[in-house]
Amino acid sequence: MINWTHQVAVVGLGYVGLPLALEFAKKYPVVGFDIDDQRVDELQNGHDRTREVKGMDLISEIEFSSNVEDIKHANTYIVTVPTPIDSFYKPNLAPILKATEMIGK
Repeated sequence: MINWTHQVAVVGLGYVGLPLALEFAKKYPVVGFDIDDQRVDELQNGHDRTREVKGMDLISEIEFSSNVEDIKHANTYIVTVPTPIDSFYKPNLAPILKATEMIGK
């Protein structure tokens, strides 16, 4: 029988990534990754500055990290980084390109 153990890494812990990571953490081991050390520290202490989730909701089976080594054993990666647009509605894809490059290594 195949062991289908999932280890999920959610890259980007903003308005989309944080709630998504918390939902996946209800069923699977999850590492919530963000390059912002301050953001990760706040989440580890149960504080979400975006107010997407309440403090108690952050207390779950989830690991928050800004160390790329902590996501290298994941077998599922979900990228939820920002893609801001300019005045001509053209998206800046640099954050997603950097995130996928980091994961690809």
